[in-house]
Amino acid sequence: MMGLVLSMLSISMLGGVMMWEVRLWYLMVTSFLCLKYLNVETWGLLFMNYLYCDGMSGMLVVLSLWISGLMLLASTYSVKFTNNKSGSFSVVVLALCLVVVLYFLCIHLMYFYIFFEISLIPTLVLIIGWGYQPERLQAGMYMMLYTISASLPLLLSLVMLGGMFSSFNMVLIQYLNCLGLVYGVNILWFASIMGAFLVKLPMFSVHLWLPKAHVEAPIAGSMILAGVLLKLGGYGVMRLLAVLFLNEMMLSKILIVACLWGGVITAVICVGQSDIKSLIAYSSVGHMGVMLAGSLSKFMWGWEGAMLMMICHGFCSSGLFCLANLMYEKLKSRSLFLCGGMININSIMCLWWFLFCIANMGAPPFINLISEVMLFCCMYLYSGWFIFIILVMVFLGGLYNLVMFVSTQHGGVMSFVNTSFVNVCSEYLLLLLHFYPMLFFILNVGYLNKIILF
Repeated sequence: MMGLVLSMLSISMLGGVMMWEVRLWYLMVTSFLCLKYLNVETWGLLFMNYLYCDGMSGMLVVLSLWISGLMLLASTYSVKFTNNKSGSFSVVVLALCLVVVLYFLCIHLMYFYIFFEISLIPTLVLIIGWGYQPERLQAGMYMMLYTISASLPLLLSLVMLGGMFSSFNMVLIQYLNCLGLVYGVNILWFASIMGAFLVKLPMFSVHLWLPKAHVEAPIAGSMILAGVLLKLGGYGVMRLLAVLFLNEMMLSKILIVACLWGGVITAVICVGQSDIKSLIAYSSVGHMGVMLAGSLSKFMWGWEGAMLMMICHGFCSSGLFCLANLMYEKLKSRSLFLCGGMININSIMCLWWFLFCIANMGAPPFINLISEVMLFCCMYLYSGWFIFIILVMVFLGGLYNLVMFVSTQHGGVMSFVNTSFVNVCSEYLLLLLHFYPMLFFILNVGYLNKIILF
């Protein structure tokens, strides 16, 4: 705490000397370094009737604050900060960050549901207000219909749950379940509780809203969708699985098979994509499917790998969307057929494309490798037959990332491309702040041993 106070004081004293981007970078790096020294037992003391913070929610809160700060840095050109719309854009970003943080910290079931639903409103405003094409209205409608339709059964289930235990406190309900006071759980109740989180995750077969939302959203909307909002579903699944002990359901085996098979299908779809943002969005569906399968597998490695997958995917996918946006701002196109030969124009950006592509496929020395190894080992321990699906997913994951890198960086340069590309320092800073946590969090990966709630 004293370190954070000193950091804030130093930022205020350096305010007249440093640019706002550098001050933002200094604040976020300091907060992320403090994660290494966080003590889960100390965070657990922050307990009230409505708010509670442990290792799992603490990591996602830091991720939310980090990505929200980078959203403002990435929107320098897409949102003109010299007109009146810049103020409303900043308010929407800050409101969305506040709602997401309160969702991760909330322990009351009803407020947990309320903040889960309220996060849709700022996201819809971002897509409709600052989207690229007229189809953004259809994308916003898809997102609202999918999420709200699946959330109504969740509301009824949470009200019934509070009536059964005479409490809406998730910690108290978990303690009662530990004492053996578990009520009968049927498949319908399990599906109604998990349905809303599976749509938000999203699981394959309920994912059609995500590519549309990503393609039509501005860069800030794509970053918050990939980096934070998909984690709302993963956090909800992991939290309620720990609270309600729902892992004994037969339906979990069906979900694991559906997630892995969906990961294979979305990887095949990624290979045939021509839009860069759509390709990155479909790759998110596959990664989140593997994360859901690990959390449902009842193995400790699966739980830790799922948590680590959410963190590394938040940084990697958000960084890839930033790279796609930087290319779009200069070429006015996101097509893989038109964005060729970038290595001949800007070799430094080619290096960043290479680093984020190999991180997305799970290559060393990034934490993506550790998360995928843990999840794939967990799947193999769950069933030896999954080894064939795992091999296909690893091959296709490397294939579509290789296709994306080769299509954008190699080949001939189109005649309409301006060969005088100049990148400013804020763009390199934006990519560095996505790259830095993926590389250095591996030094503190033992922090995951403290997040197990069972």
